[in-house]
Amino acid sequence: MKKYLNEGVLGLIIVIVAFPYFIYTGLTREKITSDGDLVEIRTPYLRHSFVDNEGFKNFTHQYYIWTENQELSFQVKADYLRIFKKADFIKTIVQGDTIMFTVPKGQLKKSGTDDHYFVTSIESEGIIYLDKDEVLKIERKSASSNSDYYIGTMFIVVGLFVYLRWRLR
Repeated sequence: MKKYLNEGVLGLIIVIVAFPYFIYTGLTREKITSDGDLVEIRTPYLRHSFVDNEGFKNFTHQYYIWTENQELSFQVKADYLRIFKKADFIKTIVQGDTIMFTVPKGQLKKSGTDDHYFVTSIESEGIIYLDKDEVLKIERKSASSNSDYYIGTMFIVVGLFVYLRWRLR
């Protein structure tokens, strides 16, 4: 068995698994480039949880907002945290305030699951906590990026390099 599980086979496994994943991700990623790709949702605020997990192996951000009329929570993506006005949100929003979110149209297909909507803007009583225009700038840049294809190609090169290195020994 050991002769079949070697460096060369590992290289081929990397190519077979990683390349299709990154190509699929690049092709199916929802592209948000204009206001027409978004839907507004107005609903009363219930509660929130803003958690910054920090440490050597656990560096994640989990920013969720729950509302009274929606079964799914709303999440602020990590990509938007630098433009999200978290401190202002915490200081000014109280339970029952009407919040207006915008979410990508594709997110509305989610329901009845333990999932969440990714928000592209958050506003309440004229105060903007997450600016839609700034988010659209980030999303346009992401939509025009071919990074998924480059990463997939990199995995092909690395996988083939490992395989050929083993094969030519």
